[in-house]
Amino acid sequence: MHGSPAVSTVNSEPENTVRVFRRGTKEQNGAMISLIVFGIIGLGFIYLMWLIAPVENRIYTLLFIGSLWGLLLSIILWDILVSKYVSVTFHGGNLLLQGVFSSRELKLSEIETIQWSLYSHGLIKVQTPAQTGSINLYYFENKERLWLIQYLRDHFPECRQENWPLFCHQIALTLRNRDTNKPRTPRPDDFLHTRKRWDKLTIVFTTITALISVLTAWHLQQMKYLLLPVLPLCGWFVRYTIPEEGIPVSVSENKYFNETFYFFGLWSVVWVIIYLPFRFELLPAPAGISVGWTIVFIWTSGFYWRLFLMYRRDHQK
Repeated sequence: MHGSPAVSTVNSEPENTVRVFRRGTKEQNGAMISLIVFGIIGLGFIYLMWLIAPVENRIYTLLFIGSLWGLLLSIILWDILVSKYVSVTFHGGNLLLQGVFSSRELKLSEIETIQWSLYSHGLIKVQTPAQTGSINLYYFENKERLWLIQYLRDHFPECRQENWPLFCHQIALTLRNRDTNKPRTPRPDDFLHTRKRWDKLTIVFTTITALISVLTAWHLQQMKYLLLPVLPLCGWFVRYTIPEEGIPVSVSENKYFNETFYFFGLWSVVWVIIYLPFRFELLPAPAGISVGWTIVFIWTSGFYWRLFLMYRRDHQK
């Protein structure tokens, strides 16, 4: 295909029309809520590890766990900065590309080359004799991506555009085939994801964690282990990110959600099952190896890998 995805009214707009593309307040508020929730969970987890760790290793434990959780929080913080600052503006024949740390303004009449890249969800590089700027389509909604693609495709000669056929096939056509103006009509076999369902899942995992904490505190005669149920309780606040009427999800999406949620639960149980025999000295620890640090490293690696799979699946829809 050598044409463009059809988006009406692009060519009919006057040149002096101002158009601004940026993330909405919904995405920014969602990222802020995630930062607060995961921040609370992180502080609780760090404090819990501080209590559990031997006195001589507490500083190292704090630095290690803090750095791992800090990585997750830094990703969320970056998402907030992108939502607040990143924008693309067309005004008075100019193209203003606002980033988190930089801003570039290019004259549309001076653009010599447009490169259509498959990076992420599509990256558009525009080049003038003096400057080069880029538009990452990942930061915008589908209808906004279509408008940007349509505008740049139609307003510049094909000889100035590089890698368009491949970009059109893998990015533009996919966007055009989606109905971006209407919400998906619920199907009879859809599953309704509600706050009540999240409450039930939180209760289940809090109960399991409470049983583990009671047995551990009883065996070691240390009351600090009774704080373990605080961790799943912190996740209860996620319920407020779900609309009161619920979210209809397909059978496949609901299955994947269940698999991911149970993975985190079972992954944590596996960590406890492996760690406790060494903690209770039921198994001898290998000489020269810190069993606790090794298990935490493996668990954290699995945790971030699953988060990466969730992230990739969510943005491939």
